[in-house]
Amino acid sequence: MPTHLPTATGTCPDMSKQNGGVLTFAGQQATVWSGDASVGHGPLLLYYYATGSSPLEPTVTIGQAQIAKITSLGGAVVAQNKTTAMGQTTGNNVWYTGDAPIADEIVACAIENQHIDPRHIHVAGYSAGAIQTTYMWFARSGYVASILTYSGGDVGIDTAPIQDPMHPPAALVTHGAMGMDTYGGIVDFAVASAKFEMDIKMAGGFAIDCDDGGTHTDFTLRTKVAPEALQFFLDHPYGVKPEPYSTLPTTFPSYCSIK
Repeated sequence: MPTHLPTATGTCPDMSKQNGGVLTFAGQQATVWSGDASVGHGPLLLYYYATGSSPLEPTVTIGQAQIAKITSLGGAVVAQNKTTAMGQTTGNNVWYTGDAPIADEIVACAIENQHIDPRHIHVAGYSAGAIQTTYMWFARSGYVASILTYSGGDVGIDTAPIQDPMHPPAALVTHGAMGMDTYGGIVDFAVASAKFEMDIKMAGGFAIDCDDGGTHTDFTLRTKVAPEALQFFLDHPYGVKPEPYSTLPTTFPSYCSIK
């Protein structure tokens, strides 16, 4: 079981049967898609969106079909709305270290009211959201089971001491080509992804790299792995041993490989 499950600091909203509804967790709004709470034991996916995007982004990057699968299992997808959290920025002044306590409240409420499976708490994001996802890999490894980064990685300001060194979350790291998947001439996400994969390896974790060869805004390329990502989450609950992917499932694109 996760070693650092949070408890709610306030009254949790009713999360059941939401279809993009906006709920409030610890004073912060978030957009929620969820199944019937009475089903219970479904996964929770925390999602962080890209610079200039919106909390509706997962309907494109994760996809309606994958969201429907999560909700059919009684689970939920929660995308935090525009942040008012304080703390150090983790990427382009979009997400901050102070957003992690908001995630803690969402997780605690999802366990309390949505009855999600505490071994199936996952995180995903695109660009600035993927940088925040990288931060969560470090700072919340005490409950995060596995993650998906769309053009994220280690950019130097999104790392932290790993919360539970005995549990480096499994990671699906996707990006475009070196020199093409860039932002503002500052970040090369192929380079940042490779650095992050080295962090994961040094921590004894498991990572899959998917280099689709595209630019930073190639949504159709980057999100092609969404069906595989959902299965990756389901196959990687918290603390799974042994690693279930000794070889890469054949459904993954040919440009993906185990690192």
